[in-house]
This record gives sequence, C-alpha cells and structure tokens, in this order.
Amino acid sequence: MPHEPVTTRRGRRRWGIASAGVTLAALIAGYAVWAPGQEEPAPPPLTVSTAEVTTGSVASETKVAGTVQYASTVPITSGLAGVVTELPAPGTTLSVGAVVYRVDTRPVIMLSGTVPAWRDFSSDMSDGEDVRQLEQNLRTLGVFSGEPDNRFTWDTTVAIRAWQKSLGVERTGTLERSMILISDQDLRVDAVDSRVGAQVDAGSSLYRATSRQLVVEVNVKSSDRQVAVVGGTVTVSLPTGVTADGLVESVAAPVNKPDADGSGSSIVVPVRITVADQPAVADLALSGVTVSFAGAVTDDVLTVPVDALVPISDTQFAVELPRKNPEAERTLIPVTVGAFASGLVEISGAKIVAGLSVVVPAR
Repeated sequence: MPHEPVTTRRGRRRWGIASAGVTLAALIAGYAVWAPGQEEPAPPPLTVSTAEVTTGSVASETKVAGTVQYASTVPITSGLAGVVTELPAPGTTLSVGAVVYRVDTRPVIMLSGTVPAWRDFSSDMSDGEDVRQLEQNLRTLGVFSGEPDNRFTWDTTVAIRAWQKSLGVERTGTLERSMILISDQDLRVDAVDSRVGAQVDAGSSLYRATSRQLVVEVNVKSSDRQVAVVGGTVTVSLPTGVTADGLVESVAAPVNKPDADGSGSSIVVPVRITVADQPAVADLALSGVTVSFAGAVTDDVLTVPVDALVPISDTQFAVELPRKNPEAERTLIPVTVGAFASGLVEISGAKIVAGLSVVVPAR
C-alpha cells in the first residue's frame, strides 16, 4: 500500500499551528510575526519625564500683544523761505550742533533745551532763560568759556562770532531764531517729505523726525485694566528670544478700537511702557512683542508645570501618575486649576500633595 507523504501531514500541522498563533496574536496586538520556538521580545522600558508637585507662591499673569514704537514724533518745518539746499538722510541722528537742513545754503542748527526760540539773540535783548540756554549750548560747542547766565554780554557776542566762523557764515555776533531748532533730546530722521531743490515757504514741511528712545505700546482689554498701573513693572518678551524689564509710563483713557477682523469693535486701554535696556530693543522698531503684567500673588499653593495638565473635558483637567510598565493603565487624578504664571499652574484636588510625581510630556 502506498504511504502518504510525511511532509504533507507535517505541512498541514504547521499551517494549523501557525494559523492559531497568528489569530491569537492579532486579537491581542493587531498583528504579529509567528516563529515556532521563539519567545516574544520584551517591551522596551517606559521612559517619561516627570516633575514633582511643589509648594510655593504664584503670581497670576496677564499677557498682551504690543508693538515697539519710537517714543515721540517731531515734524520738521522750514523756518526760512527759499530753495532747499540740504536735507539729512533717513536714519541720521541729530544732536547738538547738527545741521537740521539748509535753505539757500543757510544752515539751521540743532541746539539742546526746553525753552523755545521765541526771539532773536543780540546785545540789546533783555535778560532771560533763553539766553542762559544759548550760552550753555555755546559752551557745549566749545566756543563759550564763561559761566552761562541769563544776560547777553560781550562774551556771548564773541562766542556767537566764533561759532559762525566754524559754520562758514557771516560773523555778525547776533543770532536769528529761524537759524536754530531747539530740542530736549537727540532726534532721528524718519521720513523725508521734501527734496533738495524744492522751493519752500516758512512753515513748509521738510521731514519727520522721531526720538531715539523706543517704548512699547499695548492695548489692554477694558476688563483687564486693573493690571496696568503707572509705575508698575512688566516683563517684555522680545522676538529675539530674550526678555526685558519694563515700567508702565502712562495709562490713557479707554478708547473704542475696531477689531482686527472688522467684525466689530471693543473698548481698550492704551498703555505705554518704557524699557531701560534700550540696546535690547535698538533694532526692533515696529516689531511685535508680548507684555506680561503681574497680578495678585497667592502664597502656599501647590503647583506643577503647565505641560503636566491633561485635558479630560472642555473644562476639566487632570494630572497623570507615572506608569511602572508600558502595559499598565494610565492613572489620572482630576485637579482644580488656579492661577497660571511663568510656566507653572496652581492645582488642587484629592490625593494632590507636595512631592507627588506627575508625568510631563517631553517637548
């Protein structure tokens, strides 16, 4: 009698075993590769980042988008009628002694001070603080050696003549008010409105200048206006990745501002913030920044990193306890969330104690 081939029976037996193994593995893991006599590899160890619940103080924060701006804008108009023969280039810095512009080759010079040039200067003028201011500038320019006072004397005349000689103009010893521009700070030329060769009248616009100082301007929502207090400190996050300390300089009256999408408007409070570290914002004019206003401080609260929060609904959060192995089920502990500040969040709830380790997803 012919014998049935052994290989066939063996093949059927192996196919049956393999089918059962694949089916079982598929039910457990979704897919598997079966090999008789081999043990499944051990799962890799579970590695997670954790943080401990800590006790401390939390100051709530309100963050508002802002813009770096020049502190002030100064329109420069001609004090003379004639043809423009010189204008400074945009970006030029104007300080004491700088030529602000020339009309018919006559220079108009910038001087420092707070008293406007309201009259001409000559030996027959009455005493005044504008005279003292002029003499202080002449001393800064190195042509006046005396002690500035409010009297126009022979020493003042001599100093003006020496200055006029250095400028290449007629040495009269007198000074017309149209030949000087008084400013209490250095200026930066912004946008030029006129051009060399243009015919201008007295009062014609030549260009716009700005202060050198940069500030941050923000619009705080009316509901958050209590966070903006004159003299209060803030933190300004710059697009360069660094932060700078700021001081609230002014808080204006509420205004109605159109929404960005044009759908309506909202009441906002304009706030101006000074930044002491001017080099940090030197090249950031018109750049967007984020300003953090500190709120109320809460002491002796439990906190965790914000990233440790696990949303379990639209309004509820939990923290996750570390698992001992990958197969273990997640353990979530619901928490009540409080203030957010500097990457931390205040939490409370059953089983939440200082020193408890919670999972913090790796970034």
